[in-house]
Amino acid sequence: MARPPKPERKNELLEQIVDHLLDKTFASLSFRTLADGLGISSYVLVYHFGNREELINEIVRHIEARHDALKPENPEGFAREDFRRWILDSWNWLLIERNRQLQRLEFEAALQDAVSLNPRGSAMRKFAYWHSFSADWLVNQGMQRAEADSSARLFTTSLYGLQYDYVLNQDRDSVEQALHLLMDRFFTGLDQALSQANR
Repeated sequence: MARPPKPERKNELLEQIVDHLLDKTFASLSFRTLADGLGISSYVLVYHFGNREELINEIVRHIEARHDALKPENPEGFAREDFRRWILDSWNWLLIERNRQLQRLEFEAALQDAVSLNPRGSAMRKFAYWHSFSADWLVNQGMQRAEADSSARLFTTSLYGLQYDYVLNQDRDSVEQALHLLMDRFFTGLDQALSQANR
């Protein structure tokens, strides 16, 4: 009877695999090229991951899990400055070169997922989290739900666009200026909505 894979070894492998992929793409990934790059037998990868699809799923889950520490549970009690700080802290974390490369891989995986017969759905869930948190925060501030949903979608989509801009162009200063402008307009939109509601 075969021994079950050890979870700690699998996690070690995932860390090595992610480091190996920092300057590569999922499209070029195979058990053979990965095994050669890591200096291990492809049998080790088959033993721990089974097949290429499951290997990629595990890599994507591993990459996405790095966001977990940044996610607040809910927006209740989040003051405006708390919300701004959360966005800026998340953004500064993304600007680390390793995270920029991992974001590139996340974008690649998300686009592949959109046409997959068996989509992971994790990219959609991640987007839904950011949108839902922002919409709930706006509602807690006093904005009507329908307007909060639209404003949060615009905000979340713009954040993703700025992430894509940074991954593609690596122009940190320009992207940070755009981020601050986006935040200012997000809060201005909230103030305008609250002002109209109080008339």
